[in-house]
Amino acid sequence: MKLLVLGGTHHVGRPGEDVATQLGRVYGDLGWVIPETLAGLQRADSVYFDTISQVVAPRWSTGRVVLLGDAAWCVTLFAGYGSSLAVGGADLLGTSLAEHPGDIPAALTAWEARLRPEVTAKQKLGRRVKGVYAPANPVLLWLTQLPLRLATLPPVRRYLTRRFIKG
Repeated sequence: MKLLVLGGTHHVGRPGEDVATQLGRVYGDLGWVIPETLAGLQRADSVYFDTISQVVAPRWSTGRVVLLGDAAWCVTLFAGYGSSLAVGGADLLGTSLAEHPGDIPAALTAWEARLRPEVTAKQKLGRRVKGVYAPANPVLLWLTQLPLRLATLPPVRRYLTRRFIKG
């Protein structure tokens, strides 16, 4: 089984570093509403923070045990399609079982053969676009934050406030 962890090492916490400190280190210089948001993290009862990973499994079934959806082929939130593939995969599994009555191994083999090309394409999409959402180096991270940085400039902030908040 191959495990691919998406995201750059600059997002990895340091030993003993809590989530709020880590996010402050990465995003603390952005200004605008970011300092207020980071301060809120310090007061929060709990914060959900996680990495994004993708598992590429060599097969999705063993005997009569079958993995479906993200348990089998997580395409990650970068690619989307998770719900569609889960529902479609379950429907296709039912179809394959109906087409191979009494022969579960044949049904599972047919099911995976029909579904794997689509899943593989969506997994590749997730790996291809991950850099847009989780840049692999600090320069690219800074560039993705540029729109937020520009929004902190007084003229831009005034324009955005007039245009989108005050109407």
